[in-house]
Amino acid sequence: MNPSHVRFVLLALIACLTLPLANAEEPRQLEWRELMPPGWKPSMPDFSTFFHDPMSPAAAQDEDAPLVEALDDTLISIEGWLVPLEWGMDALKEFLFVPWFGACIHVPPPPPNQIIRVTLEKGVPEREMFEPQKLTGRLRAERSESELALAGYRMEAARTERLPD
Repeated sequence: MNPSHVRFVLLALIACLTLPLANAEEPRQLEWRELMPPGWKPSMPDFSTFFHDPMSPAAAQDEDAPLVEALDDTLISIEGWLVPLEWGMDALKEFLFVPWFGACIHVPPPPPNQIIRVTLEKGVPEREMFEPQKLTGRLRAERSESELALAGYRMEAARTERLPD
């Protein structure tokens, strides 16, 4: 084999080995406000009635919140908090992911475009439930209802990572 053939084979081998790395999709780092369409403002609940009747319609979730359909099928990373949809397990496999601690536990929940319903295969250790997390996965603009709230987005087969203190 002459030297030019060897060089060609080596370059081809290097290209083949690095091609998967070059094509690997990096997750888009999102802020929660990017899950709301530009110019949309959430309605404010009437807290004057909330303290007398927390289940009143004025304390209800803003279910008409529009989604950002352009984000559908986008690989993202976003930081937030877990709200479990199941209890009594060693790991949380289904939960709502929200922008602040305690959202959905206290009425009213955030608008659906500020909630991601997540299903994991492995799950998050229950001891990390009260720790901020980074969620990474493919976002779906798909509404789903749970006992706690209506979520505007879904994510399956995602992964979480506890944020450093």
